[in-house]
Amino acid sequence: MNLIFSSRVPMECKSELEDLLFFNPRQHRVRDGILDALQQFGHPRLEETEAGLQVRVGDHEAQTLFAFGRERPEQAPVGAVVFLRTSREEISIIHVAVEEDYALHGSREGVGLGVTLVEKVKDIASRIVGVQRIVFFYRRQVVIRL
Repeated sequence: MNLIFSSRVPMECKSELEDLLFFNPRQHRVRDGILDALQQFGHPRLEETEAGLQVRVGDHEAQTLFAFGRERPEQAPVGAVVFLRTSREEISIIHVAVEEDYALHGSREGVGLGVTLVEKVKDIASRIVGVQRIVFFYRRQVVIRL
């Protein structure tokens, strides 16, 4: 897999990041989950920092991991996963966004980017003391035990 991961996005990619996170053509599939997440956690927004753009969700300390394609000339992310610690034992994935080419049935579907982003969160969570599971906020019945 020819991807790079980072918690920040360059400032010049703001428009592409907004499209990926807020205007994703596949978001209608999880509309109810998005509305529930907005109600529970607040609205996501992009914040400019010295290191680049990052995602904030309401007043919560959300974390975001962005995926970038190495072979692409532009610096815009091709995927993102937003997650936060909802209890001592649990991390909730509250949003996954993948550029259309990297989604199922896209021209780069073999990359498996959505699954890769979840695996990266699993790896991060396994290193946090006390965390025992990851829950997909959109589909609470999907739980990954660590």
